[in-house]
Amino acid sequence: MPEIDGLIQEILRQKPDVDEIELREFIEEKKKKVGSGYLTDSGAAFLVASDLNVHLEVITSSELPLKDVYVGATEVSVIGRVFTITPIKTFDKKDGTEGRYRRLTIFDKETFLVVTLWDNQTNLIEEKGIMQNQLVRVKKGYVKSGLDGSPIIHLGKNGDLETVDDNDENKHPQTKIPLIDEITQDISSITTPEINLALTGVISSSPRISKFTKKDGTQGKVLHLYLTNVKGGQSVRTAIWNNDSISGIDIPQNAVVRLIGLKTRFSKDGLIEIHGDDGTSLDILSMKKSFGESDSGKFRVISIGKLRIKENRGASLSLLVIDESNIFYTLILKDEATDSLTDLKADILIDCKFRVISPLTLLCSNISEFKILEKDDDSFSKLQTLKCKINDITDSLTPLVLEVIALSKTSSQKIFTKNGETVDYREVIVGDETKEIKIVAWRDLSDILDSITPGQRLKLIAVVSSKGLGGVPELLVKSYTQIEKIS
Repeated sequence: MPEIDGLIQEILRQKPDVDEIELREFIEEKKKKVGSGYLTDSGAAFLVASDLNVHLEVITSSELPLKDVYVGATEVSVIGRVFTITPIKTFDKKDGTEGRYRRLTIFDKETFLVVTLWDNQTNLIEEKGIMQNQLVRVKKGYVKSGLDGSPIIHLGKNGDLETVDDNDENKHPQTKIPLIDEITQDISSITTPEINLALTGVISSSPRISKFTKKDGTQGKVLHLYLTNVKGGQSVRTAIWNNDSISGIDIPQNAVVRLIGLKTRFSKDGLIEIHGDDGTSLDILSMKKSFGESDSGKFRVISIGKLRIKENRGASLSLLVIDESNIFYTLILKDEATDSLTDLKADILIDCKFRVISPLTLLCSNISEFKILEKDDDSFSKLQTLKCKINDITDSLTPLVLEVIALSKTSSQKIFTKNGETVDYREVIVGDETKEIKIVAWRDLSDILDSITPGQRLKLIAVVSSKGLGGVPELLVKSYTQIEKIS
């Protein structure tokens, strides 16, 4: 059932006196009234529901579960997102001819599954333009057991691969399969042996390559490096085996990277270590800048939070800033430094002296050490580069800018934490022409969601993608977040 039909049925369930034909007409009228560029059919349904005093939740559709694939099955067709792709390998067949194969790892919300392509089918990756993070349909595969007993889909001469459009419900009616960015974890979160990992971390040592002789007498090589998280901490030994692609990359120390297609295990001394193979990929995200305990630097202001005044703590103002290496920092102005508020705006360049609170949090308390620069510098990224649509959200580590429409009233409640604390919590559902999503705010930041009503156009500046209950993506308000109402 398409998502819009599910929403309509829920409205009719709560309002049985409403006629379905009239309801669908109301939804179409709402789309026309609001205008293009903001609403899906589902988004319009949320607004109509609000008019009717009906409460709706963001609905996810059913998905094709890879977990149902079993050994011995034939003519199998599944949908998954591409996690890793290995290069083509060759071998000698019994008849003396050369055979070819390569592996494709795909995943959905619950399961990772290996797909092995044989002979001429190994060319389908290039022929179909299949890339990492794409949705694909595997057609007419047969399933055999892997060495560990897990099912592996094999694609022979009768099988096929095709790309699937994320936004085409006719081709892909399943619950949205997360992007790789949504399942990427910081290296600090890994404490036990796991497989099929995507991890971010900082290169904390100079990478080196060593060679070795394989059991078959051929030469192999392994890339050795150490990873730590952005905030520092213990470095984790990492080894990438027989990967010509990564071995050919110039990887500088202090680079912030993402590695996709990893597993972890315990070393002989009981420490966790990371391993990759020929299917592992590496992306250099940015460079970590090293500051002294007290330092100075130039930044571009991306967003300006709300001035906060607390008893016995004075005034504080949080800015999201970015340096010329595209690293984001939270810059906190305290006390007299907040007096520059009248001159502050997004996209200006500043130069300031600061004290390092943490590697990504800086503090400036002296107005004489904070200067707004008149001359611009294009080497610093601007606010516009962060603008995206809801369906384009791919990087949970990057602040985002979106133009949306409010689809519900702000909901507020008190949350009781495990340590006995009572905190404020607010949420509101918003949408654009691609999708709907929830914005949440906690504690003293929750007031930023006050006074939002259904139908209001909003500009969200510097919100961060996060995972809510059940792993559902949501947008999180930070201390530097701005929400502007668009007339």
